[in-house]
Amino acid sequence: MYCPRCGQPQSHEQTRFCSKCGFLMAGVGEFVRNGGQPSVVRPIVDENAVSPKKRGLKQGGIMFLSGMIVVPILAILSELVNAEPVLAGAAAVILFWGGILRMVYALIFQPGKPTSPEKSGLVASLKDTFVGSQDPQRLPQATQQPADFSFENREFNWRETEDLEPSGREPNRTTRIG
Repeated sequence: MYCPRCGQPQSHEQTRFCSKCGFLMAGVGEFVRNGGQPSVVRPIVDENAVSPKKRGLKQGGIMFLSGMIVVPILAILSELVNAEPVLAGAAAVILFWGGILRMVYALIFQPGKPTSPEKSGLVASLKDTFVGSQDPQRLPQATQQPADFSFENREFNWRETEDLEPSGREPNRTTRIG
């Protein structure tokens, strides 16, 4: 097997890096064995898994219904202690309206089909948002320029300093000292 970047022959197929240019060779052998086609890894999706949309509707419904239990209990407790029912009001806003907004968000923005377990959850969502979902071992897309793209055939218009014309401006020189 040869390095795809510099053409250096590799001693083993298990070589991780090219000894000449340092190119990461992981996956190149499998790429060659597949006839130049990238290996397709299908994510495992459980058919019985709950979709994010259904999960969001369930969470919103639980919040809304728990508000029907929590708010009256907090109102009764605030009356027993002779306190302002601020906590009951806050719980009503958070649970009732939060549940409704959670259900609306799930209906509008979340996908209806199940996702793979590693693509769900808060950590995976934050990782996709800030880091991106690109695999560092994956080859670059065909539309991207290679990392060692060079301008070898480019002709430069080099000029010597003797060829430059003076700017017509003399530097400020002091003729008298003192």
